[in-house]
Amino acid sequence: MHTFYRHCIALSALLVATFLSFISYAHPNKFKVDSINALVQKLSSDTDKIKTFISIASGMSCEDSNNKIIVANEAKKLAEKIKWRQGIYKANRKLGEIYFSCQKNYFKAFEAFEDNVKLANNYKDTLNAAIALETIAKAYQKLGQYQKALEYYNKVLITTTNPDMQMGVLGDMGVVYSEIGDYSNALSSYRSSLAVLDSAAKLKNNIADLQDTLQTAGLQLNIGDTYLAMSQPDKAINNYEKVLVLSAAIKDMYFQIAGATGIGKTFKLKNNFQKAIEYYNNALNECREINDFEDEVKILNELANTYLETNEFPRAMAYADSALRLAEEQHYIYLPSKSFTTLGNIYLKQKKYDDAVSVLKKALDISQKNNLLEDERDAWFALSNAFEGKGQLKESKDAFMHYYATRDSMSNIEKENLVMRKELESDYRSKKIIDSVNRENEYERTIASNRSYTYIGFTGLLLGSFLIFFIFRNYNTKKKYNELLSDRKN
Repeated sequence: MHTFYRHCIALSALLVATFLSFISYAHPNKFKVDSINALVQKLSSDTDKIKTFISIASGMSCEDSNNKIIVANEAKKLAEKIKWRQGIYKANRKLGEIYFSCQKNYFKAFEAFEDNVKLANNYKDTLNAAIALETIAKAYQKLGQYQKALEYYNKVLITTTNPDMQMGVLGDMGVVYSEIGDYSNALSSYRSSLAVLDSAAKLKNNIADLQDTLQTAGLQLNIGDTYLAMSQPDKAINNYEKVLVLSAAIKDMYFQIAGATGIGKTFKLKNNFQKAIEYYNNALNECREINDFEDEVKILNELANTYLETNEFPRAMAYADSALRLAEEQHYIYLPSKSFTTLGNIYLKQKKYDDAVSVLKKALDISQKNNLLEDERDAWFALSNAFEGKGQLKESKDAFMHYYATRDSMSNIEKENLVMRKELESDYRSKKIIDSVNRENEYERTIASNRSYTYIGFTGLLLGSFLIFFIFRNYNTKKKYNELLSDRKN
């Protein structure tokens, strides 16, 4: 026991030394991989060395991605040397992450991820094959290559029967379908994920743990958001209310905020502004209770826009100013564009055109830098109206042309998504036809095989009958011969 504690203390000391090496690495001096090797070699276990290499690679900055790759490769080499598959999986995954996130070398990243698929398939390791396929799917999803993402998510579902993984993958597929505007399949994926979760809960004697409840709340929230995107507020509110009930049961404030905000949006969509404000304020108070600044900025913007709808300009201005100030304090570079656009629209309604132009230009600058097409579209439209109010018709027309161009860009994206949805549907139908043909061919082969067995059986039976007949005839002949021989002897 004492030896065990000494080993733990030594390992802790080494980890502290490793952490200190990270601090020294942050210094401008050139980082030396040899010093890491020397440090790691002090560990007695090869598996601990591999884990430490991977931890060090994780802790290093993307600015020195070449050294991150060298360290991760050290882990892979050692794992391959001792034939520790889990170590190889981890090293390949880490290499893929570095190539993907740090170097943007997607070819090398997918090559590393695919190495894990091949390794797992070679050993019929379905769990790690599924994990590797899921990693690839998520990478394609991040790149916006949704068709490839769905292709790999489907491969995961075919590969594994692990309910937790299936539930997560179905949820991710729902998100992908939502991104391309395929709300029907998004809802189907979310509901399938809920069904897997319910089945898993039944195996546990219907005892839902914290994780199950969180996952259910997340799926109900996504379903609510999907119905809201489909402009079906009555269905959306039903799911948001379920989120509130689930989050209250486990005292999860983040889902409380999300559920209340969702209900606020449904009431706003139904033009019930007083109820919308009530739920937005509930969410706002909960944000402040847990210092959830990002959601607080978003809700302040929602309140500003809601008060703008009811022409309560002082309140709308106060909330927009609060959202803008908090976003700037927290360095949220993409959130102020909405606040500036809201302020611009408030000034427009008050016919303060110079103030409107000033803040709308700021909204445009932020939205263009961060590729926020929706915010850019709204800012151009408001700016066109502001210039018209000032009598600057040339500038108004120019702004309106930019509004059209941005709207067309968004429309083109929607058209691309529509084409993608049709391709996915076509692929699905083709796959069903191929599966049907394969099943039919398999059926024909089975029938043919059964016929062969029937013919063989019948032939065998016939031959057997002939054999019995000849044996019986031979027996009778011998019997008669023996009787004649006996008579002759007598």
